[in-house]
Amino acid sequence: METSSAAMDHRAAPSLSAEEKRRIERVARCVARDRDGDLTEKLLLRLLSITRNGRRWGFLAPDHPLHPYYLQQKVSERCRILRPRAAADR
Repeated sequence: METSSAAMDHRAAPSLSAEEKRRIERVARCVARDRDGDLTEKLLLRLLSITRNGRRWGFLAPDHPLHPYYLQQKVSERCRILRPRAAADR
């Protein structure tokens, strides 16, 4: 039985296409790495409301079915960024 993070990702968002997965992961990475990621996320949400392109960017909205996957990816990226610092402090 495979227990990799990729297998866990599929359980978190089973109806995700490869394109949607890449898009969500890129946005999550960008928001996680940005110094003011919360502001970036708010701006993206504002753009979503203006453009109404929910099919492409709807995962940013808290009520979207793929939003939990986006949050998971964002937190995962933030943890990945912080891990090297913790190892260097030892």
